[in-house]
Amino acid sequence: MADVIDLSSNPFVPPKEGRCPINELPSELLAHIFTLGWTPERDQEPDVDDDFEDVDSDDGTYSTISSDGSEPELSPQEQAEEKERRLPFNVLVSHVCSRWRAVAIENPLLWSHIRFVGDPPYDRATTYLERAKAAPLAITVDRTVDEDEDDFSESEDGSYTPQDNDPNLNIISDIMDLIVPHVAHWQALQIMVSFYPHMHRALEALGRAGPAPLLEVLQLYHYEDTDEHLTFRHPALREQPFRLFDGVAPRLTHVALWGVHLPWARDASPFLTGLTDLELAYHARDVRPSFYEFARILRASPDLRTLTLCLSCPAGTPSDWPSSGLPDVEPPADSSVAMDVDASAPLVLPKLTDLVLAYLEPSYLLSLLPRLVLPALTSLALDLEEDDYTDVLKYLASPHSLPLSPAHQQRLLLSSPSPSTQLLRGPGVAGGAPTRSLLSNLTSLKIASLPANEATVRDAYRQLDKLVALNLNVVYLAEYWIDLLFPQPDHPGGSGGPSNSSAGGGGGELYLPRLESLTTTGVDGMRMRELVEARAARGRPLKTVLMNQDDDVTSEDEEWLGRHVDRFEYFEGSDEEEDVDMLEEIFEDDEDGDWEDADEDEDEDEDGFDEELVVHIPF
Repeated sequence: MADVIDLSSNPFVPPKEGRCPINELPSELLAHIFTLGWTPERDQEPDVDDDFEDVDSDDGTYSTISSDGSEPELSPQEQAEEKERRLPFNVLVSHVCSRWRAVAIENPLLWSHIRFVGDPPYDRATTYLERAKAAPLAITVDRTVDEDEDDFSESEDGSYTPQDNDPNLNIISDIMDLIVPHVAHWQALQIMVSFYPHMHRALEALGRAGPAPLLEVLQLYHYEDTDEHLTFRHPALREQPFRLFDGVAPRLTHVALWGVHLPWARDASPFLTGLTDLELAYHARDVRPSFYEFARILRASPDLRTLTLCLSCPAGTPSDWPSSGLPDVEPPADSSVAMDVDASAPLVLPKLTDLVLAYLEPSYLLSLLPRLVLPALTSLALDLEEDDYTDVLKYLASPHSLPLSPAHQQRLLLSSPSPSTQLLRGPGVAGGAPTRSLLSNLTSLKIASLPANEATVRDAYRQLDKLVALNLNVVYLAEYWIDLLFPQPDHPGGSGGPSNSSAGGGGGELYLPRLESLTTTGVDGMRMRELVEARAARGRPLKTVLMNQDDDVTSEDEEWLGRHVDRFEYFEGSDEEEDVDMLEEIFEDDEDGDWEDADEDEDEDEDGFDEELVVHIPF
């Protein structure tokens, strides 16, 4: 007689008598499981196809309608599978059975990420607001013009300009009316517009909103395609006779302002303190903070980790700024700035690890950088174009770029084998320091554009002996930025690369000895293979190679690189060549569209699963 196999504990065999073990869990534990399943999906950009609508119809079927109005014929099983694929996890678990639905709807953490995208009605957003109850909210308001749609009109000069998608400001006003009553439990607010009047209307609403005690993230983006950044284009909206959040946002740590200015004075925006991440971008020169206000904001944020300056901050020309560090004269009499520190001290950012500089003139940078002391900086990103930035790169590679505090300097001198180490003194050098450069501490460097001569690039590379990750956009860089990554010939006159040295590289100098990860745009597959082989032959192999998917990489190159590095991948570039390793966002990026989520009692068993729906947990 054949052995009987016991399948009672096999998870792929359903229990007998309709028993559902998972429903024996307490509701609190089931709700926590739902939260864990939803968390990774809510912070990722889902695969959304704008040609499809996600609608739960009254008869329980799922409709897939393309943009041209055609309706492909799908079997009931195909409809169910397509519906599963389209539903976000939080909605999906609420459609399994009546108990799961009750647990999901009563779990406010599943509904706390709310987006207003496209045109009204915003059925999904309003439903989420109701279900989120008093949970901390992450809200996104996206009123930008979709460049893929017919929202552009031709002007007299033949150029195309976007058409205002809310000329009467009714839509943005209605959105703000919906969310402002919940300001007491906002955790993150992101507003994106294509037209500044929309942003000003939102700012007015924030001025009436009252305190935001839980707000941690404030991101205000005005996207405007213009090369005019001398004067603010909406003079009637320049002044802001209101104070956001009544000045109360004690937990605010992340602030991003793109083309959006605030009253910079301390009494007008007292919440601009205690920041850990600050991004100032695309401000017209006449609405930027003064150097006094700029210095005050940074000094009031001693825990600042990330600073991004992109065509912004501080106001005026370098000749208008103080000679070193904070102003050495009292601020104007009508200024609310209170200087309670040594006026001659440099502007020290002791915990800043990440610095991004973009679209700033060389003279501006050569005046700004000596006023900053960045002892903890490990990551630098530069996108500087059109002018010659050789002197800027020389400064970054010089010991003047990394002055130390007197206490740190004394510790280094006591531990130095040579007490007579030469000290440097001059603008931006706090009391003198041993010869080191800002580049010498970097572990990550991204260069999107930086015109500079080869000799200076070579000197900069010599300073990068701690660098682990390098990102180069060679479309906007000279070829020697790549050539100098090859082992150099014994004679310094060579240009590097395989044409001047063998694959083994001989005994010449090898820059960036700790480099492990290389990300490139504008480099072909064969060139990358040569570089990987040359550095490996010198015992300094690359471990990770990321290449732009639009570059010339053959299948043979791909196969070779896959075998010779630990990780080889493509990445999708963008107009701005965004960084591959983006910080995890707190916002969910999905489309609102036509959305229904009515209670469905048909065909459900209190303790079982809907028969028509097979649940697949998203990867």
